[in-house]
Amino acid sequence: MKMIYTHENRLIVSNIKNILQRRGFEVFVKNEHAVSIIGEVSAFDSWLQLWLVDENDFALASRIVQSLKLDSEAEDWVCSQCAEENAASFELCWNCGTDQG
Repeated sequence: MKMIYTHENRLIVSNIKNILQRRGFEVFVKNEHAVSIIGEVSAFDSWLQLWLVDENDFALASRIVQSLKLDSEAEDWVCSQCAEENAASFELCWNCGTDQG
């Protein structure tokens, strides 16, 4: 197992987790309940961590995560199916599940 990503924002970690799982990677989140120990440990130590189960997948999964960071300047998009506005980081419409494509 190897840590692939860490962040303080649960939504960002969940989004990256979903993207990696959708692409066939087995991942899990550590520190999901660590918010209750902030003060006893540093806030940074309580950030959510996304771990990749198979270390052999690390290079490819890292490239995917890195490409998501590069896309952070991308513009929001409107779903062709339901016309709902979606954040640029979403590959699927949050409302109806239609692919951004």
